[in-house]
Amino acid sequence: MKGRSSDLVCVFKGQAFEAEVVRARLEDSGIDAMIMNNTMSAIFSTYSAMAGSYCVMVNPGDEEKANVLISEKDQ
Repeated sequence: MKGRSSDLVCVFKGQAFEAEVVRARLEDSGIDAMIMNNTMSAIFSTYSAMAGSYCVMVNPGDEEKANVLISEKDQ
């Protein structure tokens, strides 16, 4: 991924499993994505899986395309 985590935008918030599915879908579509939890850790482990809300982060230039892909999933 380009840039620092502070330069990224959150396109999805949810539980760990949901965030992982969204991240994989975005990456399958050619969009670099990463998951960060509420402690701002990019490490996905069994210990952090219970921590609560997770954000799928993308580069700002990919935000619009990512939002379209995510909204298509909901339809």
